[in-house]
Amino acid sequence: MKHVSLGELAIKLGINKSKLAYFYSIGLLKSISKVGKTNVFDGEKTLKIIKKIGEFKKQGKTLKDIKELLK
Repeated sequence: MKHVSLGELAIKLGINKSKLAYFYSIGLLKSISKVGKTNVFDGEKTLKIIKKIGEFKKQGKTLKDIKELLK
């Protein structure tokens, strides 16, 4: 998986697209470019970050904490 949209990531992971859009809006996910109105993400890197977010959430971390941990 190279460059993907949030919608493609959501389908691949079985996650609601709005959840990924929220992660993007608060800075947990970063796009690498924009094609029209669509943000484009590095698929492999973004998948790893989403998995880490899930792990941190299972540990009881808040999204604010997770953002700091991902820096």
